[in-house]
Amino acid sequence: MNFTMFFRQMQETPASQPTLLNEEGGLDIDALRERVLSVGQTALDWVREELLHPASLIQLSVIIGVILIGVLIAPSFRRWLMMGLPRLPDNWRRMLEPTLPQLVRPLLWACGMWVAQTAMMGAGQPATFVRIATSLATAWLIIRTATSFLPAEYRKPVSWLAWIIAGLNVVGLLGPTLNWLDNNGVPFGGSMITIPLIVRAILFSGLFLYIAQWLSKQLRSRIDTLPRVDSSLRVLIGHAVHVALIFGAVLLALTSLNIPLGGLAVLGGALGVGIGFGMQQIVANFISGVILLTDRSIKPDDVIEVDETYGVVRSLGLRYASVITRDGKEHLIPNEQLVTNKVVNWSYSDNKVRIKRRIRVEYETELKLAVGLAIDGAGAIDRVLKDPKPNCLVMEFGDEAVELEVRFWISDPQNGVSNVGSDVMLAIWDRFKEHGIDIPLRQEEILIQPGSTLQVKMVKDDD
Repeated sequence: MNFTMFFRQMQETPASQPTLLNEEGGLDIDALRERVLSVGQTALDWVREELLHPASLIQLSVIIGVILIGVLIAPSFRRWLMMGLPRLPDNWRRMLEPTLPQLVRPLLWACGMWVAQTAMMGAGQPATFVRIATSLATAWLIIRTATSFLPAEYRKPVSWLAWIIAGLNVVGLLGPTLNWLDNNGVPFGGSMITIPLIVRAILFSGLFLYIAQWLSKQLRSRIDTLPRVDSSLRVLIGHAVHVALIFGAVLLALTSLNIPLGGLAVLGGALGVGIGFGMQQIVANFISGVILLTDRSIKPDDVIEVDETYGVVRSLGLRYASVITRDGKEHLIPNEQLVTNKVVNWSYSDNKVRIKRRIRVEYETELKLAVGLAIDGAGAIDRVLKDPKPNCLVMEFGDEAVELEVRFWISDPQNGVSNVGSDVMLAIWDRFKEHGIDIPLRQEEILIQPGSTLQVKMVKDDD
């Protein structure tokens, strides 16, 4: 039984059959009806002669029996396999545990079909349908096993493509189909864009990009564990490795498709000029990111202040830096802004930061006592460093009060600056209250010029 010949017979148009077009160029309904009846009669004859033949019915019975036996013994076989998994090494157990239960039925059916095919061929019986079922069961087992190692988003399209290829191969139409697809397509330059070329491009590109992403992830994890390499340099090396692997994957994909790389030089130059004009900001951010990662002026975990944004640098990328503020907001600041604008890095060379706070006291206050209380209040806060110790200076004799300035150091600016300043001011306020030191209010004087009139209105209180 040759399925290829059957399908070709279905597609062939004998010369005795009329054409489907009439003399006026329209569709001939009678000819179409006759063609449909002829194709249907051919199919019925094939079913009657081949499918309903006693030998074919015996093969179909064998196939159904193997399927039922596989369904019945699959639960027991699955439990037996799962009981043996703990005896395997941990890496093998973790790899097989999620996929093994899904492979039990295809494995049993493939083994059963192979045994049935061998037995029937040894007995001299026809085994065409059993051979087809064996090929399909084996293809199912291979496809299910192969796709289980792919990411979830790639499993379904790869499975569909594999099943189409397996089905065409079983009925003997894979070669003619590929030959027809290779010779029919869209002309492009000196070559032709065909469906097999597109499929190969997608497969090779996906495969090489997936391998590049996997290698990049493995190398990044290895680079992050290097003890003597600075954090910003590790980020730069990781990004450089990622870009190099992606570029290499693209070159390998183009080479595998027999696309001449020399012909892409002119196109690449034109694209480079277009990208240079249309993506100036992106390119500027990219170059600025390389500069930041190279000179290490801003590193991950640094405390920076850009304009009104104050926070900790969470990560540095080739396009932007991620800065998390004290209120939990994550700001993505372009790298160009960090290079060209003024940036306050509170932990650039040292985590120690000096904070200043102004205090006003009355002229009747004993200044030495106020200075001592201010220093004592600042030193009572846990986050304030004892070395260098806090200090308080008399800054100015103002019109209304004497202004003092408290200066103290902290070593954890990532935990906030304003909050520790508030704690210090509260501690000083409590000590001033205990010793009767008042903080004066601002006063405003009203000057009445000679000769001016002041109107006074008397209001009677009802009570």
